[in-house]
Amino acid sequence: MKKELIDLILKDYKNGIGSTTLSKKYDVGKQKILKLLKDFQLTKKKDRCKKLNIVKEGELFIIEKICPTCNNKSFIKTKENTTTCRNYYNTIKRGGNCKKCSLELQKGIGNPFYGKKHSTETKKTISESRKGKAMGKNNSMAKYENRKKLSESLKKSWSSGKLEETRKKMSDTLKNTRRSGKIKSVNKSKKETEIYNHLTKLGYKVTPSYKIDTKICDIYIPKLNLVIEYFGDYWHCNPNKYSEEYINKKKNLSAKEIWEYDKTKLELIKSYGYNVEVIWETELKLNNQKLLTIIKKYDSK
Repeated sequence: MKKELIDLILKDYKNGIGSTTLSKKYDVGKQKILKLLKDFQLTKKKDRCKKLNIVKEGELFIIEKICPTCNNKSFIKTKENTTTCRNYYNTIKRGGNCKKCSLELQKGIGNPFYGKKHSTETKKTISESRKGKAMGKNNSMAKYENRKKLSESLKKSWSSGKLEETRKKMSDTLKNTRRSGKIKSVNKSKKETEIYNHLTKLGYKVTPSYKIDTKICDIYIPKLNLVIEYFGDYWHCNPNKYSEEYINKKKNLSAKEIWEYDKTKLELIKSYGYNVEVIWETELKLNNQKLLTIIKKYDSK
C-alpha cells in the first residue's frame, strides 16, 4: 500500500471515520485496514465483553439470554469467550428472540421474502445452475446408507409423536379427497376381478371399488345391500397363518395392528347400514363355495 494512501486512511480514521467506511471509500479490504490500524497502534480495545456475565463450563463459554417474546431462557455457547460475546450482541441486534420465536415471527408478512417473486430471468438462471446436478450418482439419495438414515430418522420422529400434527393433517386431507370423489383410480387384485366376474355370471349387478365415506370397498351388490371384502392371506395376515406379533414387512405393521384396522373399516361400513362379509384368499383358492354360501345367506331366491 502506498504511503500517500496510508496517510489518508490514518488521517480519516483519526477524524472519526470507521474502518468499514474507509474500506469502501478507498477500495481496500477491511482486514487490510484493520491490520494497518493495528500496526500503528490505533485500534480501539473493545470492553463490551467485560459487561457480560459469561461463565466458563469445561471448554465452553456460556451466557444466558431471555427471549423478549416468550420470556424463556436460552443459552449461547461457544468455545471462545469473544465469539460468545459477539454472538450475544448479534442476537440482541436482530431482536434477541429465541430460535422458536424468531421462526414464528418470520411467518407471513414477517418473512423478508413475503410477496416477492423471482423474475423470469432469475428463474432461468436458477434453472441453468441446477442442470445436471443432484442427478444419478450425484444425488445423495442414490446411496443406500443415506436413504436408510433418512428413513430411520423419519420413522423415529413418526413413532415418537413429533409428527402427529402432520400425520393428522395428511389423514384428514386424504379422507376429504376421497369423500369428494377426486380419487377414482383404485388398484384391484386378480381375485377381486374373479369375484366380480363370477357374480356377474350369476346375474347380479355388481359395483367394484365402491366408496363408503373414506373407505374403498372391493365389491358391492346393490340388490343385496351387500359389501364383500377380499382379504389376501399375507396382506391382511390371516389369523390361521400368522400370530398377532408377526410384522408385515410390506405394511411395516404387526398382524394385530392390521386386524384392528380391518375391524375398524368393517364396523364403519356396517354403521352405514350395509351388510358386510369377508372372503379370505385361502377360502377362495379351494373353490367358490364360500362365495355361493354368502350369496345364499342374503338372497333366498
